[in-house]
Amino acid sequence: MSNEEIQEEIVLRERLVKEVNSIRSLALIVTFTGLVFLSTSIFYLNIASSSGFFNIGEAFIYLAALIGGPITGAISGGVGAALADLALGYGIYAPATFVLKAAEGFVAGYLFHKSKKFKKWIKISIVGILCAFILVFSGLYITDTFTIETTLYGISGSHFSIPMLSLAIQDPNYYLLRESYKFFALHIPGYVLFILALILSSLMLLAIIKFGEKGAMALSCSLAGLIIIIGYFIYQAFILGVGAGGASVEIPFNIAQVFFGAAIAIPIVSYLRQLGIIHSDDEEEEDMDDEEETELIE
Repeated sequence: MSNEEIQEEIVLRERLVKEVNSIRSLALIVTFTGLVFLSTSIFYLNIASSSGFFNIGEAFIYLAALIGGPITGAISGGVGAALADLALGYGIYAPATFVLKAAEGFVAGYLFHKSKKFKKWIKISIVGILCAFILVFSGLYITDTFTIETTLYGISGSHFSIPMLSLAIQDPNYYLLRESYKFFALHIPGYVLFILALILSSLMLLAIIKFGEKGAMALSCSLAGLIIIIGYFIYQAFILGVGAGGASVEIPFNIAQVFFGAAIAIPIVSYLRQLGIIHSDDEEEEDMDDEEETELIE
């Protein structure tokens, strides 16, 4: 083959690869948008005291971002979660959800796919600052007690209370879960949140120091998660007028969403890579370079 024919074939192959990647990206966006919507709207826990709700949609936003990249993460997260808010009757949150979840998905995907260019000491410094923020924030409430009321789905009526780390239930017939129950209140001492923050910070530092790619995933998801933690607090406190006290009630739930979402997404992505179903950016670039070298030799 002449050099011109080789160059033409390389150009055609590059166009084909772009078209295939476009179709793949579209398929991932549609799939993950549906998964984010379903995971947010089906598996949720209403938080009566803040008019919000806890869900596991973060897991699929992070999966979309880590697998498909920042654009896939942004579109899937923003559209899927906002549609879930509308479907569940939380339309007042839909605009904020669209912006915050889209930003979360974009940042998670961007940071992870660019993280290999960052030096290790930079990653450790970023995680250290993040851990310091979490510990200082939780330390401010170490002497307080959070009372979180949440609605039991499909059950109407009165109220019962569950003190944290205690079996003393106010209603002696709580275990019967009769139809008269509507709310339960979870009392969480501030020191419990501080202990959880300390454990979370230790795990984040361990992950970034010891686990390489998994640590990069954890760092990306954690930094992206700050967007919804801070964003929803500002939206509830200042735009919805709930106030700082009411908005702070949902912070532990948003932190839990980020933590559980990352805990679900990271092992799945790692396992899929071990099976060879998905590849890292470096592996894809190496495969393309090898194919081009083979063609040039032929």
